[in-house]
Amino acid sequence: MRTHHISLLTKDAQQNIDFYTRVLGMRLVKNTVNQENIRIRHLFYGDYLGTPGSVVTFFVVPLLGHRTDGKHFFNNIKLSVPNGSIDFWKERLSEHSVDTEDIQNGIKFADPDGVEVKFLQTSEILTDMRVVPDNGIPADKQITHLMGTELHVPDPEATAAFFHDWLGIPVTNNVVQLEDQQSIELFESDQQDVRTRFGRGSIDHFALQAPTKADLFKFWDIAKEQHLNIEEYADRGWFKSLYVRDPGDNRVEIATTSPGFSLEEPILTMGQGLSLPPKFESQRQEIMDFYAKEGVDFTEGVREPTSVPD
Repeated sequence: MRTHHISLLTKDAQQNIDFYTRVLGMRLVKNTVNQENIRIRHLFYGDYLGTPGSVVTFFVVPLLGHRTDGKHFFNNIKLSVPNGSIDFWKERLSEHSVDTEDIQNGIKFADPDGVEVKFLQTSEILTDMRVVPDNGIPADKQITHLMGTELHVPDPEATAAFFHDWLGIPVTNNVVQLEDQQSIELFESDQQDVRTRFGRGSIDHFALQAPTKADLFKFWDIAKEQHLNIEEYADRGWFKSLYVRDPGDNRVEIATTSPGFSLEEPILTMGQGLSLPPKFESQRQEIMDFYAKEGVDFTEGVREPTSVPD
C-alpha cells in the first residue's frame, strides 16, 4: 500500500497557505470546507494534479490552543524531494527565516504551527504534468510525494499487528513498510499517563490508498471480521473513505484514488475558488454567505507567478 494523504489542524488559514504554497511550493488543489462541519475550512495541498500520495490537508480552527502529545499521536510529515535538492531547500528555507536541521538523507524543520516536517531525498522527480508552475522552484527540486509519518502509541506491537493483520502490510522493527520507501514508524509513547489534546499542528489522521471502492469494502469486511473499531464510511466526492481506529486510538483512513480532484472543476482552476463536491453544491450560497461575514472569499489560491532562480 501507498500513502494517500495526511490531515492536520492549523489556526491560521492565510499563514498556512503562504507557507505551503509560497515557501514549499505546493499547489492549493482544494479550497473547501469540512464535510462534517461546513463552518470549518479544509485546505488541500499537493502536486499540480493533486495526485493521491502527494496530498497534505489542514482543517482551519482559529481558536485552537497548544496541542498536547500524550499517550497516542501522529508526529510528523515526511515528504520526498529529489536527490541533490537539499542544498537548494536549505537556502530557500533560510531565505524565509525557517531554521533547518540536517538528518540522515535530508533535513527537518517546523511549519508555522510547530509541525515537524522532514524532507527526505529519493530518486523520484515529478513528471511534467505534476509540476507546479510559477512557484519559484525548479521542477527537479519540487516536493514529489508524501513519504509517511511517525505514530506514537502505548503498545507498538499491538499497532504493528493492526496494520499487518488488517491490511497485510509487513512490519519490520516497528516500521510499517509501505511501498516505494514509504513508511509509518511506530514508537512507544513516553507519556502514557498524559491525555492527548488536539491543538495547533495536531495530526487528525493518516490515509492510505485503495485503488477502488471494491478494495475499500474488502478492508471494511476484514475490519468487521477482526472486530476493529470502525468509525465510518464516507463518500467525500473526490474519493471514498473508510475510517478505523488503531489499538492506540489513532484515526487511520483508507481512501480510494478516484475519481480525483478534477471531479467537479477543471484541473487548470482547481483551488482558485470555493471547491465543493457535488453533494454539497446545493449549499454553496449558504457557505459563501457564512464565510463572507468572516472576510473569506476563497481566492487565496490565485497568486502572482514567481520566477525560478537562475
